Amino acid sequence: MLASEARTQVELLHQISNIVSSNLSLEKMLHELVGLAVEVTDCDACLVYLVDHATNEIVLRASQLPHAAEIGNISLRMGEGITGWVAQHKSVVALSSNAAADARFKSFQALPEDTYDAFLSVPLISNGELIGVLNIHHIPKHVHTPDEIALVSFIGEQMGGAIAKSKLAERSESASRRMEALAGLARTISEESYLDRILQTISEMVAETLDSAVCSIMLVDEDRRELVISAARCSSPDYLHKMPLKIEDSLIGRVVREGRPIMIPNVVDEKQFRYPELARKTGLASLLSVPLLTREKVMGTINIYTNEVRQFSDDEIGFVKVVAGQAAIAIENARLMSETLEMKRTLEARKLIERAKGILQQKYGLTEEEAYLRLRNESRRLRRPMRDLAEAVILADDLEKKKGAEV
Repeated sequence: MLASEARTQVELLHQISNIVSSNLSLEKMLHELVGLAVEVTDCDACLVYLVDHATNEIVLRASQLPHAAEIGNISLRMGEGITGWVAQHKSVVALSSNAAADARFKSFQALPEDTYDAFLSVPLISNGELIGVLNIHHIPKHVHTPDEIALVSFIGEQMGGAIAKSKLAERSESASRRMEALAGLARTISEESYLDRILQTISEMVAETLDSAVCSIMLVDEDRRELVISAARCSSPDYLHKMPLKIEDSLIGRVVREGRPIMIPNVVDEKQFRYPELARKTGLASLLSVPLLTREKVMGTINIYTNEVRQFSDDEIGFVKVVAGQAAIAIENARLMSETLEMKRTLEARKLIERAKGILQQKYGLTEEEAYLRLRNESRRLRRPMRDLAEAVILADDLEKKKGAEV
């Protein structure tokens, strides 16, 4: 007999609504919903699996019994085990005894719930979309009445809607953070004139927005065909001392060669990754590397590392692509500005040298070529730029003219 048999569906809906509207995180909300399911069904264990659309798997996300090591790590493919079957078919499975004998059953040694006799599994659905699966376990044999199955199915429907709403809120909040970060990036690029500060700000902003352990920006050295760290936000100083990476035979160099992002679930298992020991020492796992592209030219990469194995979402990859595009524009603008300033300095130096040559020609009766050679030779002898000598000649001439005017 159900412990709360007299509770109406309206009361249940009210309870679930209170949990959802309490602004809890998804994990805490799942914990509360599991507690409610246990109370309503008087079961011995309750597990919740949620769909991971990136891998097309269902992953254990909440449990009444403590499963710290298993939460987030136990997963099933669609159709695998009874839980996977329920997810694939969006149908209920009710086994009153000897559940493990069912041909669809898949056992996990880390889950004592799999040794229990009775098993009720219902899909969590919101607007026709599968959100996850709710599993109810009883240690002894337990006949699931039609009313009980209907009640647990109702709980599954309400939980599905609540979880979908929570995930939507999380995505909205995450999108809001990314938009705020992009707005801040635009301000930094428009207000800051030093490229190294802009790149450092970008690396810090991306690391914070994506909650990553390391975010680095590497720029291409065309002459050496290498990638060199130009900015980084990281918790380990060892990362900053990494040697430049050869573009031709490195993992991140592949991003430059192919001009497209790469995502590595675990860099320690990747043969092309050049620093597996550093990754183990600092606890780095997943990598997302995106090219800095401008006018179809790759200027470098932005690299995000996480401490846990992680599947980056399409929204996150899109966000990093936008940031990479802004960083590439900032780099190109800085280089164009540097080239413009260099051209300006060269032109100014040329004007000074021309003026100094004229003074020497007039003062010592030299030809234009002889005046130039005198400046060049003195520049080599004194190991000073010709511009400095030209300025000295002009200053001395101005002083002589001023002295002569006073006399």
